[in-house]
Amino acid sequence: METDWDYFHYVQPEGPAALPSYGDYFDIDDWYDPKVSTLVEGLCAQWQFDVCLVNYVWFSKVLDAVPSSVYKVIDTHDVFGDRHIVAREAGLEPVWFYTTKELEAYALERANLVLAIQDEEQAYFESITQSKVEVMGFVTPRQQITPRRKTQNEKLRVGYIGSGNPFNLISIQSFQQSVMEKPALCEQFDFILAGTICKSFKSENQIFDIVGMVDELDDFYREVDIVINPMVGGTGLKIKSLEALSFGKPLLATVDAMVGIATKDEMQQCSSVAELAARMEALDNERLQTLEKNSNETFEQYNQSNISRFKTLFG
Repeated sequence: METDWDYFHYVQPEGPAALPSYGDYFDIDDWYDPKVSTLVEGLCAQWQFDVCLVNYVWFSKVLDAVPSSVYKVIDTHDVFGDRHIVAREAGLEPVWFYTTKELEAYALERANLVLAIQDEEQAYFESITQSKVEVMGFVTPRQQITPRRKTQNEKLRVGYIGSGNPFNLISIQSFQQSVMEKPALCEQFDFILAGTICKSFKSENQIFDIVGMVDELDDFYREVDIVINPMVGGTGLKIKSLEALSFGKPLLATVDAMVGIATKDEMQQCSSVAELAARMEALDNERLQTLEKNSNETFEQYNQSNISRFKTLFG
């Protein structure tokens, strides 16, 4: 941070994150640290700022500490209103931060501009706030790697890398079940699992080669031929999908995995995990090349669109 910014100020957090004030859900400011407001008020007395950009709605209270002349922006990254209800409806225990729509709306009113990470979330935010809402996606550079050398009779390697959050875990459980219902897939492909999800899934694993944590993402993507994102539900933008596309990998994905990422390839619009597994059966060399081409075009179009949007909003 110090190498990328002219000035950088760090506030040391104390202790673990606060527990929910309301039992079933957090107050919008439960995770906010008042020491940040003290620092920001001092900085505003020293400098005349034009823009204040806040990451996550649950840190929006800092906007109360800056003068009204400053243009105030919240980069939401995700929806947190009623997140706990969505999780429980999916049979999962809510994790991380979750609050109510009313409290999320209250926080958004602190901003002049609200940034949604994809179109569906823009529509949601517009329904609860009078603040201006625009879409600003996740822009990531193209990653250049040298793919592995595959021998003529070697199986294709299908990879997934992710954290052990509940939505990822249930998605991989569903994918494994779908693959086991089609034994021919294990004769056609090797399945590679990496990331912290390995710790949670290891005891249930029946089809994956478990890699665990990797030092560099390059190491994982270099060693796989195809990437899957069999996402079931969830909110926000699925960064795993964009990450795979940025490495130039052919991506097979569900509709949920591609929300906010426009694609013309039906293999990236599977209506279910079962359909994704079924499409894998028909994945010959020619179709794989088409999927790789379409994946690259999807990435370029997404990046260019969001770079243009960024310049429009902040140029």
